[in-house]
Amino acid sequence: MTYKHLTTRELTLIADFWYQGTKAYRAAKLLQRSQETIYRVYRFLNDGKTIDQ
Repeated sequence: MTYKHLTTRELTLIADFWYQGTKAYRAAKLLQRSQETIYRVYRFLNDGKTIDQ
């Protein structure tokens, strides 16, 4: 399995899901990404950081 970086569009969508309160497992299913990938971005956002960083 190869690693595929998140695109800017995907990061924006994940941030939108986070702001809306969407559960990570639901976002993962919609984006066809692993739950851990989504949780990692959610934790990043929970720390007060933004996707611009």
